[in-house]
Amino acid sequence: MGDRLKDMNVLITGSGRGFGQSMAVSYASEGAHVISTSRTWSELRNTEAYIRAVEGRVSTIPCDLSDDESVKALTQAIIDLGGVDIIVNNAATSPWKTIDEMTVEDWDLVQTVNLRAPFLLTKLLYKSIAERGGGSIINISSGSSRFGFMAELAYCPSKFGLEGLTQCLALELRQHGIAVNSLNVSAPPGLRLKPTELTEEEADGMPEEVKVKYATVESMVEKFTDAWVFLALQKGDGITGQRFRTRTLAEDLTGLGEEAVAKRYRGKLLEAVYTQIDFPEKVKYQTPEGGWKEIRFT
Repeated sequence: MGDRLKDMNVLITGSGRGFGQSMAVSYASEGAHVISTSRTWSELRNTEAYIRAVEGRVSTIPCDLSDDESVKALTQAIIDLGGVDIIVNNAATSPWKTIDEMTVEDWDLVQTVNLRAPFLLTKLLYKSIAERGGGSIINISSGSSRFGFMAELAYCPSKFGLEGLTQCLALELRQHGIAVNSLNVSAPPGLRLKPTELTEEEADGMPEEVKVKYATVESMVEKFTDAWVFLALQKGDGITGQRFRTRTLAEDLTGLGEEAVAKRYRGKLLEAVYTQIDFPEKVKYQTPEGGWKEIRFT
């Protein structure tokens, strides 16, 4: 167990499974007190078990990010715990529906969880970070913030918006000593992440030949802890307003070292550049049932 995040409080939303769960275990293994939240108690208990296995500290606080009162209760509980140093806005949802299938309620839920909640949590907690000497906000993004995809009619705009929110907050919160960066998800080489909406129970029920292709918590922690800790330790005078891909950052830190990576990104912001690409002949997209469809363009 390391101590690079000793005495730091870290809030991670959507930490009951998937990418957020791996980050929670990783940070706990480096001495952080993890504040773990999602809607599902049973999954949060799994995260607790992982964290205790690495002798880490965790406070579990269930929260429905689509409900303002639930979010406010979460933030008050965090203040009662002494505040927070690092926020990881990881929770996300997607109904995997096309425009014919998607309802306005579907659209609103995705924007509320994926974009509004990161804004609201930041607004309610940034003063706590500042009072504790500054810290880091990490917004978990995706390749869906760069391209449009079929059946991601709500998800893609939420991730494009999250990148814009990251840039604005990097400007506004620097004076408070807070770094704000976005981080794209990755899996270790040869593995892939479990789909966003796939529960632990559903994943356990998948055929063995499918399950072995999914990254485990242990493999994620082993491969990416250094990258995640590097971002968590940034403050307003460090790297802020940047967009990282987890695997690339991990590889750069290994190959170049922290000093070289910091020199590359410190004092910079990002400007989005739109590049023309060829319209595809066909696209394959996920369905709400977890299957796949293909559409060809003529």
